[in-house]
Amino acid sequence: MRRGVRAGLALLLTGLGVMASATAAHADAVVTVSVPSGLPLQVRAEPNLRAAVIGSLANRSRVTISCYGHGDVVAGIGGNTTIWNRLPTGGWVTDGFLETGSNNPVVGPCTGGSAPFKLPFPAGSAYRVTQTPGEGYSHNDDYNRHAVDFGTPTGTPILASAAGTIRFEGWNGAGGIMALVDHGGNRCSQYAHLSATIINNGDRVSQGQRIGTSGATGNVTGPHLHWNIVNCDSRRSREIPDSVEAGTRYPTGSAPVSRNG
Repeated sequence: MRRGVRAGLALLLTGLGVMASATAAHADAVVTVSVPSGLPLQVRAEPNLRAAVIGSLANRSRVTISCYGHGDVVAGIGGNTTIWNRLPTGGWVTDGFLETGSNNPVVGPCTGGSAPFKLPFPAGSAYRVTQTPGEGYSHNDDYNRHAVDFGTPTGTPILASAAGTIRFEGWNGAGGIMALVDHGGNRCSQYAHLSATIINNGDRVSQGQRIGTSGATGNVTGPHLHWNIVNCDSRRSREIPDSVEAGTRYPTGSAPVSRNG
C-alpha cells in the first residue's frame, strides 16, 4: 500500500464522490481499490460527495481509470486529496482509496469538448487564478469550496459558461452583485462580485452570451470574478467547474486561455 491508513475512513465511504484529473497525459491506468474498512468504494455521477451513487467497486478489485480532475476533499489512505478519477463508463471515484503507486495523478486530465462549461470570459483572454478550489482564506466552506477566483479587472466582460436560464441576478450580500445561470438538475453556474449585470431573471442565455461585467462588489479585497457551480436552491457549492480549457484543475497563479464566445 502506497499510503498510510488514516482514521475515520469508514464515515467517508458512505458519501464518496468521484472526479477525474491528472498532471500529465498518460494512457488509461489499471489500479487497485483499497478501502481499509473493506466496504465497497462508491461510484458517483459527478465529482462531489452529494452526487448520485451510480455503482460501487468491491474492495481489492482492479479498476481502469481514464482521466482525473479535482473535487471534494477526501481523507484517504494517504491523507487528504482532491483528486478524483473518471472511469471509462463515465462515473467518478476518489483517488483517496485507490492504490496507484503515487500521491499524484497517474492519468491525464479530463479536458476537451466533452466538458460542460467554458471559461466565463471572452475567447483568447486569460486571467490569473487568484484562489483555487478548497484553498485560501475563503474557499473552505459549504458555499465556496469548489469556487475559482480570477483576477479580472473591473469592467471585464463576463460570459455565460453554458446555456441556461437566469435563476437570479442582483445583490447577494457578501457576494455583491451576482448572477446564477440554471443549467437544469438543480445545477447553477455562479458569477459573483460583478460591477453590473445586463440580464434579467428568467432570461434564456446561450453559452458565451455576455451577462455582465466583473467588479469588486461585496466582501472583496480587490476586483475579481468568483466562479462556481452551486445547487440552485441552496446556493451551496456543488462541484468544481469542468471546463473545456482547464478541466477541473485551476492552480493558483495559472492563467488558462478562454475558448468561450
